[in-house]
Amino acid sequence: MPSAPDAARSQEVRTDGVRLNVRRWPGGPNGALLIHGLASSSHIWDLVAPRLGRLGIEPVAYDQRGHGRSTKPSSGYGFEHTAADAAAVIRATGLRRPVVVGHSWGANVALELGVRHPRLVSGAILLDGGFSSMRDRFDWRTAKRVLSPPAFGGIPVETFVSGIPEHTGLARTPEIETVVLSLVRVDGHGRVHPRLARANHLKILHALWAQDTDLLLRRVRVPTLVLAARTRAVASDQADLARAKADAARRVRAIGSPITFEWIEGIHDLPLQRPEAVVRRIARFDRDPRTFAGGARRMEGRWRSSS
Repeated sequence: MPSAPDAARSQEVRTDGVRLNVRRWPGGPNGALLIHGLASSSHIWDLVAPRLGRLGIEPVAYDQRGHGRSTKPSSGYGFEHTAADAAAVIRATGLRRPVVVGHSWGANVALELGVRHPRLVSGAILLDGGFSSMRDRFDWRTAKRVLSPPAFGGIPVETFVSGIPEHTGLARTPEIETVVLSLVRVDGHGRVHPRLARANHLKILHALWAQDTDLLLRRVRVPTLVLAARTRAVASDQADLARAKADAARRVRAIGSPITFEWIEGIHDLPLQRPEAVVRRIARFDRDPRTFAGGARRMEGRWRSSS
């Protein structure tokens, strides 16, 4: 049976002794490399990628090491390795200077890629990540305590998926269920277990804590759009995070070219909550990354003058 027009094709990319599970959708001639966040998978782009393909942008997404269906080594979770993985996917898939779009931790990887391998990409979009330093809010001991992954291994699969609205703020739909179930494996008794090992999760968390995002943003030379999520009503337990993001936004805006900063209304998991809005911004950036910054500033000026 022929595959659906929007169906992804899978391939394997080998790098540094790791096998990366790569998925690509029809599109072209331009390309976009999509990088997921911590404890996520390439499926977080399932609502974004087909839409990009229909706009003539070939999307390629992959499960980062330790995640999804990629190899899960016990080491190699620093940014020198994860950025090299992204570069290897670009080379192996034949993408020609794609826009790299990273979500959450994936944005930090995209930023490192832009700094370490600027000739491989035409620009970077940092989607609610990669623009604020964890060390500004926590010492490592606190970060490890507050941000350690929850223990949910062994719960029934139905219990796991029934918690989607409560734990993600998203409606439970077949598409969202597919994404959420990609994060776990289901054993023969119908119980779920995380695909990302806790020890590897903590190694990635420490790399995030140690990363100097301000320095990297000042070093990057490719056009870079920081697209940060915010909501109009901030819950009391999110107030500190909202203030930290606002402070980081002021610092990023002060850097200037080639960095542009924009807010986007929504929750952290924007690729699932607002895929059309994410696609519009990727497409607008893809049309001309080098002139995007000036255009974005003019648009923001018009928005402020009319508000």
